[in-house]
Amino acid sequence: MKRRTLLAGSMGLAGLAVAGCSTDTGGSPGGDVDINDTEMEATIEFAAWESDFAWDAVIAGFNKHYPKITVQMTKSPFKEFFTRLQTQASGNNLPDAFMMNGPNFQLYASNDKLVGYDKAVEAGDLDLGNYPEAMADLYTYEGTPYGIPTSYDSIGLWYNEEIFGKAGVDVPTAEWTWEDLHATAKEISDKLKGEGIYGFAGGAYNQELFYNLIFQAGGAVLNEDSTQAQYSSEGSREALQFLRDMVVDGSSPTIQTTADTSPDELFKSGKAAMVYGGSFRVKGYADSAVGEVIQVVPLPMGKQRGVVLHGGAVVASADSDNRDAAAAFAVYTGSEEAQQIIGESGASIPAFKGTEQAYIDARPQWDLGIFPESAEEYGFPYPVSANTQAWLQVESDMVPKILAGDLSVEEGTTQLDERINALLAEEKK
Repeated sequence: MKRRTLLAGSMGLAGLAVAGCSTDTGGSPGGDVDINDTEMEATIEFAAWESDFAWDAVIAGFNKHYPKITVQMTKSPFKEFFTRLQTQASGNNLPDAFMMNGPNFQLYASNDKLVGYDKAVEAGDLDLGNYPEAMADLYTYEGTPYGIPTSYDSIGLWYNEEIFGKAGVDVPTAEWTWEDLHATAKEISDKLKGEGIYGFAGGAYNQELFYNLIFQAGGAVLNEDSTQAQYSSEGSREALQFLRDMVVDGSSPTIQTTADTSPDELFKSGKAAMVYGGSFRVKGYADSAVGEVIQVVPLPMGKQRGVVLHGGAVVASADSDNRDAAAAFAVYTGSEEAQQIIGESGASIPAFKGTEQAYIDARPQWDLGIFPESAEEYGFPYPVSANTQAWLQVESDMVPKILAGDLSVEEGTTQLDERINALLAEEKK
C-alpha cells in the first residue's frame, strides 16, 4: 500500500506517514488478528467521543464473551477528539481501539494505522452484509474493511405542528417536493414575520442540508474515485441555487443568522417551522421546548430521492500490543447483540440490519422509521477522500459565501472545484 503525506503540516499530522505500522503483516495492516480466543487476557484502551451511546452496557456485554479483557474507556468532546487522536497518531501512541468517522477514516487507513479485517471476513467472523452498503463502503479502503460500523445517521424534514397551525398551512407529507418546501416556507415566513419566525432554517450545513439536495438534483460532491470535485456540475449548482433563492426571498434566514444561531437551535427555540435534521437529533429535540409539537417526514424530493448516509465505526490500532483483543472488541461493537444495546439508548440508528426497531421504539411519539427506510431505499454515502478534512475546510469557507450571495453560484462553484482539486491532487503524490 502506498504511503501518503496527506498534507501532514496543515492537519497537524507530521510524522503520521513516516511512523507507519510497527508490524509488516504482508497484507493489510493487522490483517492476521485472531479474535476467536475468548480466554485471551489483555487490558485495552477504548477512546470515544462524548455521546449518549450506552458504551458501559456494550462493554459489559463484551465481557460476557471475553471475560479476561479489561476495556478502559476514555472520553473527550467531539470537537477535541480528532485533534487529540492526530497527536497520538503522530507519536505512535494511538488507543488500542477508538471511534472513527467518515471524514477522518481514510487518513488513518491510508497510513497503515488501522487493523484490516480481510481474514475476519474470510473466516466468517465478520459479515459486512449485516450493514447498509453505504456504511460498509464508507469504512472500506482499497478493498479492505478497516472499520466496524456501529451506528448511522440519516436525515429527515422536521416540522413544528404548532407553527403550521398558527400559519394556517398544511403540514409536510412524504410526497413533498422541493417546490412544496419552498412555497410553504415562504408562506410561513411572510405570515409570521412579525414574530421572528422563519418557514425554514437553512444555513450552510453539508451533511444535514446541501449534500442531500446535491444528490437529489443528480449532482455530486466528488467523482466516483474521489479525484475531482463536482460542485460545478449541473445538479450541484441547482441545489446551491435552490438554497440561495430561499435566502433571497426570506423563506430561510440569512447565512449570517444561521452562522450565529444554528438551524438546529432556531428550530428548538420555536423560531423556525422546518429544518433538515439528522436522526441523531432525537434526544436534543425531545428535551427541547418544542419536543411535544414536532414531527418528522422523509426529505422532499428533487429530481430523485436521496439522503446522505454517514455514521460512526470502531477501529483497532495496527500498532497496538493487544491487537487481537482490540479487534475482538471492535467486532463485538458491531454485533447484533451490541447493536441492540446501542439502539435501545435512542442515541442513533444501530448499523446492524434488523436492530433498527430498538431505536424506533425508543421515541414512539415520532415516525422514526423514516430514517432507516430512507437510508435503505435511497441512501448516498458521505463523500470522502484520503484527506477529507483538508478540502472540508475549503468547502466551509466557500459555500457560505455562495449562499450569502458574495459569489454567484457559477463563479463560486468553479472556484470551489479548483481549490479542492488542488488538494485532491496532493493526496496522490
